[in-house]
Amino acid sequence: MEARVNINDSFQKIRENLHFVLVEPESPGNVGSTARALKTMGFEKLVLVNPCPIDNDEAKMMAHRSWDVIQKAQIFPDLQQAIGPMRLVVGTTMRKRHFKFPFFTPEETAERLMRTALEHPVAVVFGREHSGLTNDELLQCHLHSTITTATQNPALNLSQAVMIYAYTFFMEMNKAKVSYEYNLASQYELEKFYQHLVDALNLVNFVPRDGIDNFITRIRRLIGRSMAEQRDVRLLHKLLQIFETRIHDLEQKIASEEKREIH
Repeated sequence: MEARVNINDSFQKIRENLHFVLVEPESPGNVGSTARALKTMGFEKLVLVNPCPIDNDEAKMMAHRSWDVIQKAQIFPDLQQAIGPMRLVVGTTMRKRHFKFPFFTPEETAERLMRTALEHPVAVVFGREHSGLTNDELLQCHLHSTITTATQNPALNLSQAVMIYAYTFFMEMNKAKVSYEYNLASQYELEKFYQHLVDALNLVNFVPRDGIDNFITRIRRLIGRSMAEQRDVRLLHKLLQIFETRIHDLEQKIASEEKREIH
């Protein structure tokens, strides 16, 4: 027996802003099953990154009456382009990685995503069926989430994992919500800041003890937890610009003094 819940029209924004991203799905059947899971829970924003062929009988059969979700899916060549406009991105993984990002359950993820999705585009990202997301792809996400299972060798397939998150989001969406007023920075804007930071550090030949990549990973972790707004990112850029200007002025002063000494 299925219980149907009438979704208040005020939550239409959440459904419009919440994107489910599949990175390089290998099976047309999994794409079809994912579309069916999303539509069952009232969602339809499917994003595919470099997918397998999907316009075939296997995908259509598994999608059942949800083929329209696949037809409307956005397709991108890489993850960076797919999540660029998003204000909050959650990467899913079945195993914890070495870079020590905080991990959230689907329920904790739902609370954060739904609140943000009231006003901003957000995404939850799922990896390949056999290998999941790469470390580099996970580092592009603000938060990480995992499904706790009763075994150390979980056997959830891609569409099952999507269904768990979609159901959890659906249930969270039906709770009372408070308007979310922050103008969060997009992933594009955050990536520009990270590159600006690397350039500024290179300007003074700063080499962290454990390497620049690990240093930037820690910065990503910090900013990912902070839910940085656009004005926050502009402030960080401004601080780096002041830093760069002072370095430039100092270099000019030193060069001028050296010229005077020569003459």
